This record gives sequence, C-alpha cells and structure tokens, in this order.
Amino acid sequence: MAIDKNQIRTYFDELRIPTRIDEDGDMVVVQSADEDFGHDVVIYVIVNGDQLSYAAGAPGYTPAGDLFFLANRHNCRSNMPTAVVRDGAIRMEYSFLLDEEVSKEYIIENCIKFVLGSIWQSFVKFEKEL
Repeated sequence: MAIDKNQIRTYFDELRIPTRIDEDGDMVVVQSADEDFGHDVVIYVIVNGDQLSYAAGAPGYTPAGDLFFLANRHNCRSNMPTAVVRDGAIRMEYSFLLDEEVSKEYIIENCIKFVLGSIWQSFVKFEKEL
C-alpha cells in the first residue's frame, strides 16, 4: 500500500504544523527564523508512490566558506538530513522508502517530527565548528 499526500497532510494537520500546497502539488512547511537561525527554512514535502521526501532551503542564507567543504563536513557528522549544494545554495534533503506497512505513529515520530527537527538543527549548526 502506497502512502498518499492526503494521508501525510492529515498527519501534519494533527500535529498542528501548517502546510500549503505549491504549484507542483507538493506540501510546503515554513520554519520561521528566530534567534538561533536568522532565516526562514522552507521545506518541501514530496510524496511519490512509496517515497516520502524532504527538500529544504533557507532563502537568503549564504554560509561563510566553501559550500562543498561545509556540506561534506556536515555529512560526515550527520546521516540525516544530507546537505547538498544546488544552484549555489545549501539544501538539506532526506527520503524514506515506505514500501512496507508501518504504523501511523512511526510516520509521525520518525518521518515527520524527527526530520523537521533535524532539518532545523542542521541549518542552525551548519557553519559551527563542533
């Protein structure tokens, strides 16, 4: 049984996480800038068959330093999300293959809440030496 966009959007609604639908039909979540990270993080949630994917960017964010070095350093430190350089900007991406039956709780805890927190923290810590 494939997951579907309406099912995933219902889970976001239950979590009180606002979403909108973009021109491609994908869900969009915006995490607002705060004192930890001064840029909004825009997250695209893409449901395609059995795959639930996230692609996130921070419009206006320009890290100081070589983007490829910073992305590689991030990816050595963390398995989730993956930092990539696209069109001269940093993006955070991650995907789940949900081709086996999983519970609603699994999707909410692991495929939504954990991912959204990981994406935000990745941008917060992206340039920091650890």
